[in-house]
Order: sequence, then structure tokens, then C-alpha cells
Amino acid sequence: MNAGIVDIVTATTGEHVPNAFFDAIGLTDEWIRRRTGVAARWWMDDDEALDDVAARVCAPLVARHRDIRIAALVVVSSSAGGAVPGIAQRVATKAGLPHDILAFDMSAACSGFIYGLINGLTLCDGGDGSAVVVCCVEAMSRMLDKTDRNTGPLFGDGAGAVLIAPRPAFRKHRWHAGSDGAGADLMRGQVGQGIQLDGIRVYHRAVRTMTETAKILQDGDVEPSIVIGHQANSRILQRVRDEADIGNAVFVDCVENFGNTSAASIPLALGESLRQGTIPTEGRALLVAYGAGEAWGGVMVDYDLSDADTGAALDIDG
Repeated sequence: MNAGIVDIVTATTGEHVPNAFFDAIGLTDEWIRRRTGVAARWWMDDDEALDDVAARVCAPLVARHRDIRIAALVVVSSSAGGAVPGIAQRVATKAGLPHDILAFDMSAACSGFIYGLINGLTLCDGGDGSAVVVCCVEAMSRMLDKTDRNTGPLFGDGAGAVLIAPRPAFRKHRWHAGSDGAGADLMRGQVGQGIQLDGIRVYHRAVRTMTETAKILQDGDVEPSIVIGHQANSRILQRVRDEADIGNAVFVDCVENFGNTSAASIPLALGESLRQGTIPTEGRALLVAYGAGEAWGGVMVDYDLSDADTGAALDIDG
């Protein structure tokens, strides 16, 4: 059997920050919306541990699927601080997973969910019916200089976890990914030291790589039901939509609600769209991303979230 996405939980926590916050540095709500599409974002409390937030979205998946053997947990974050040990093992324990699972951390910046999903789907290919949880958790606010007019309004925080499991009706997934270390200086950041972007070059490279990836994945495949690109900037997303020829698929843009949440952006957008009822609850998803490193990629994968708890798909604490 082929694997796909069968459940999702997402969460935002901390302070809900509207664009008015940036009046103090001379940026208006109208200017931010026009340039980025962002209206508000969530910033985690400084003392909230990322493993606690990650466990919050993983635990319901574990509880709802006791009948499935979850063989692995992939925790994706670019804001975990690079500490040793990572957080995956703590997340697994706090979420109620057994000790006999593979649990590991991963970082691929804004392409993190795609990279994690590729790994999770590959781990499901063993044929034993096992499932995998892919969890993305980001506190980008801890990397921001919030007085920086170029990057302060762009980023938000949040978490999302999906359960990947085999189903008889699922078709084989497809993926395409790439990287180029020569572009590593285009985007860089570190906790407590701010984020730097070469904005114009990042914009054009994001449009090009996500558009090319979307076209490659659609070649000879079933037309997608939904398309979700990394939620960095509405202007980037609209360019990708216009240039990628996505047919009748529902194109998702939730940048307004969350800002750029790095690896968490695609699961947050999927959960929000599901909660609002703006996408079909089952079908084929085309997911694409571009991020620092440089790293980019996409996955075409079946999903069935018809039995998911859509009312709780977006669990907002504030």
C-alpha cells in the first residue's frame, strides 16, 4: 500500500501580533499588507519550550491512532537553537509515543516540512503498515530583530504535525528536491542575532524554484486537488499560481493569518484551510517550498482528512 497524509493537528501560541505593532518603526498596516500579504502573526512566549509546543500537536495524533503502529517521529525546526541533544526524543516521550521508535531532528529552513515529508513517506515504504509523524515547530520570533524594517514584520511562530500512513486507495507519491550551497548567504539567521535576507534575489529564486518544482511534479501525474506553497509572501505565492499552470486545483494562501512560519507554514496552511472548509477533505496535494541553504523541493501526495477532527485542526492558544 502507498502512504499519504491521514491526520493533522496545528497550533499557535503566545501573543497575537497585528501589524499595528510596527507603527513604532514607521511601517503601516497598509504598507505591510501590500508588500507581503501579512496582517498578523503569533509570537511564542520567550519561556515556552519548543518541545512542549511540538508535543502539544503530536499527542492528539498519538491518542487518536492507538490502533496504528507509529514507527518514527521526525521533528523539523530551524529555530531550536542547535543544542545537543535535539528535541525529538523529548517530544516523543511527552507525546506518549513508545520507546521503540525512530525519533530524530531535521532542519531545512522553509523547506523543512517538504524534507520531513519526503523522509516520512520513505520510511512508510517498508510495507509493514507502520505510520510516521512529521512535526514542524518554529519560534522565528526568537531569531528576529523586531525593529528591523526589512524582516521584523515577516515572520511568525507556530507548529503543525501530520500523520502519514498507508491506505489501500492512496496512489504512489512523487517528490522532487534540490539544493545549492553557493546560495547559503542569501538568507541567514541565528537565535538572538536577527535574520538577514537578500530580499529581491530571494523573491525571484523562490518564484522560479517553486514554479519549476510544481511543473515537474505535475508532469504525467494526476491533477492535484490542492496546491500549497511555502507561505512566505502572498506576492510570491500569486506569481507561482500564475506561472505553474495548476489547473482547477484550490490554491492556498494563508500568509495573512500567520506570516512566514518557516517549516511550519505548509502544515499551518493545510490545517487552517481544512478548518475553514475551503479545501476538499480528501484528494491529491501538491506541496512546494523554497528556503535558506539554499534548499527547495516538493511532494505530490494523496491525503484523506475526512475523519480528522476539523474543528480542532487549528488549536489556538493566546
